[in-house]
Amino acid sequence: MELSTLTWTARLSLLRNRLIFKQTLLVFGIAILALGLLIFLISEENHWLITLQVMGITAGIIAGLLVIVVGLLALIGYEQQFVLDTTGVRSTLGDRTKLFFRTVRIASLLSGQVTAMGAGLVMRTSDRIRWQDVERVEVDRQQRVLTLYRKRGAPFLLVCGPEQFNTVCVIVQQQTGLSVG
Repeated sequence: MELSTLTWTARLSLLRNRLIFKQTLLVFGIAILALGLLIFLISEENHWLITLQVMGITAGIIAGLLVIVVGLLALIGYEQQFVLDTTGVRSTLGDRTKLFFRTVRIASLLSGQVTAMGAGLVMRTSDRIRWQDVERVEVDRQQRVLTLYRKRGAPFLLVCGPEQFNTVCVIVQQQTGLSVG
């Protein structure tokens, strides 16, 4: 198959993607455990009770905020535009999704929440992976998602529509030399 450039837009379901769910649990789980350890070390009485209360309240707040964000993104839609060529794959957020995140950044700035604004600023709106940097490929045929694992760094989610899924699988296998099962 001769490859020049393949471009498409796909809508990603944040609730159904196993990798996003695992990464979210890992990031927030580590933060909550670190907070629990800190509280345990600085508390003077009832170490376990205070630690579990603080961890529970923090986990509840984070879960509530995540539900709100995922709900808003489900309403708006989390769209990504993909460009696949001979050098690799790049993705950028769709226009509506970019607008949503831009609005969140502005609201954070106006609210005076510096940490929220900082988190919004470091969020990437585009990503790129070169074929030679792909170490492993996982395929979820039901959701039509390929997860390209880098030698270093976060995995790259390659979301496809039904029209291009089989073509993308063939191209990824050809370009990386890895099995796409």
